[in-house]
Amino acid sequence: MENKRKNSSPKKKIKLSIIGVLLSLLFTGMNISLVVLLNTLNIIPDKYYKLLIICLILINIILNFFLSLKFKNKVLKVFKVLSYIFSIILIILFTIGIIYLNKTMNLFDNISIIKEEVTNYYLIVLNDSNYQEASDLYGKTMAYFELTDKEVINRIKLDLTYSEEKDLLTLKNKLLNKEVESILISDIIKNRYEEDDETFNQNTRILKTIFIKKEIEDITKRVSIKNTPYNILISGIDTFGDINNAARNDVNIVATVNPNTNEILLTSIPRDYYVQLHDKPGYKDKLTHASYYGINTAIKTIEDIFDIDINYYIKVNFTTVIDLVNKIGGIEVYADQAVSLYGCPRIKVGINKLNGACALAFSRERYSYSDGDRHRGRNQQEVIQAIFKKLSSGTTIFTQYTDILDALEGKFATNMDMNEITNFLKYEFSELNDYTFKSIQVDGTGSMGKTYSYPNQDLWIMIPDQKTIDNAKIQINKVLNNESIK
Repeated sequence: MENKRKNSSPKKKIKLSIIGVLLSLLFTGMNISLVVLLNTLNIIPDKYYKLLIICLILINIILNFFLSLKFKNKVLKVFKVLSYIFSIILIILFTIGIIYLNKTMNLFDNISIIKEEVTNYYLIVLNDSNYQEASDLYGKTMAYFELTDKEVINRIKLDLTYSEEKDLLTLKNKLLNKEVESILISDIIKNRYEEDDETFNQNTRILKTIFIKKEIEDITKRVSIKNTPYNILISGIDTFGDINNAARNDVNIVATVNPNTNEILLTSIPRDYYVQLHDKPGYKDKLTHASYYGINTAIKTIEDIFDIDINYYIKVNFTTVIDLVNKIGGIEVYADQAVSLYGCPRIKVGINKLNGACALAFSRERYSYSDGDRHRGRNQQEVIQAIFKKLSSGTTIFTQYTDILDALEGKFATNMDMNEITNFLKYEFSELNDYTFKSIQVDGTGSMGKTYSYPNQDLWIMIPDQKTIDNAKIQINKVLNNESIK
C-alpha cells in the first residue's frame, strides 16, 4: 500500500500567466486583423502572401506558448521575457500596418471613378449694384451665352427678360456697360474672363451659383495590365478643388505602358491643337475645350487623332500636383532653359529641386519659351517622370506612405476599378519592374481660327503637323506590339 502511494504522485498543474494570456489574445487579434485586411486589399503577390501567413502562424504559436505559461526553468524564463518584448514590438508594428492598410482601403473606396461631372453656373451682377440675392432681379434683364444648357435657365425660376448672345466679349460688355442687370455664365467662361481681364472679379460679384450634374458613361476598354500593353490618358484640368468639375484639359499626355518590355512612352499633345471634337460636327476646336463636354469627349477625340484605344485615364488638377509633390518632399526636374517663375527660385539649366507650387508653375509656364506650348509639354513630361521616379525609388513610398495617400484622396480620378489597381500593385511588387521612359510630342503651326465652342470669335489655335502625328502613331504601336523604341 505504501509503495502504491509513493508511485502515485499528483500530476503537475499547468500554471498560466494572466498578463501573458491577455497579451497573447491581443497579439492573436492583431494577427487576424492584419491577415483579414491584407486578404481584402489583395495587393501582395500570392507567393509572398502564403509565406507571410505561414510565418505569422508559426510566430503566433511560439509566442503564445511562452506568453501564456509560467516557467521555473531559468532558460525558459529568459525566453518568456524575450517573448514579451518581441510581442510588444510586433503589436506596435501590426498597429502601424493596420493603420496603413485602413488608409489604403479608404483611398480605394474614395477614388473618384467619374460617374458624373459638374458644371458650375454663376448669376453675375456688377459689384456696385444693390442686388443681394437672386430674387432681387425679379423683372430685370439677364443675358447668357448661346451654348448655355437650357436646364440652367429653367432652374433660375425668375420672371426675367432674357437675351441670348453669340459673342462672349459682347456678353461681358453688356454687363459692364449696364445694358443688362445680370449675366449667366459657366465657370469655364468665368475663367476665360478672369484670364483676359484682371479687373473682372473686382467689378463683379456672384449672386447665385447653380450646379448642373451629368452622368458619365463608362467607356473603358479593359485589358490585363499585368501582361498586356495599354494606353492611359493623363488629363490635367486647369482648376483647383473638386476633381469632378468640368474644366479645360490643359495637359493631354498619352502614356503607353508595356509591362513586358518595361517601357513607358509619353506622347504630349499641345492644348491648342486644332482638332475635330468627337461627335461635335461643325468647326474644329482646340483640344483643351474637349473636356467642356466631358472626359469621354476628350478620350474619344484623342483616340480619333492616333487611331488607338485609350484603356484608362487619370484625371488630376492643380491641387493634386501641389499636394503630392509636397508630401513626397519635392522632386528634381531637368530644365534645358533658365526661367523665372513667380514665387519660386530661378530655374537654372540642369537639375532643379522643386516644391509643389513650383512644380505646378514649371509645368504650366509657356510664355517664357520661344516654342511656347511645345516647351510646356516637355516640362510636363519632366514633372511626371520626376514624380514617378521619386515614388518608385528609395524609401519614399514607405516613409511617406500615409502622407501620399492623404495627398491623393479625393484629388484625382480614374476609371480603373479597385481590382485593376490591386492587380497592378501585386504585379509590380512581384516583378519589381524598373521602367524606362521615352518622350515624344506632336507638333503644329500657330494660327487664328474659329472654334466649335466659340464660333463667333477668332482664337489662337495650332494647326496639326500630320507628319508628327504619323510618327507618334508608329511609336505608340511599337510599344503596344512589344517592340523596343529608341
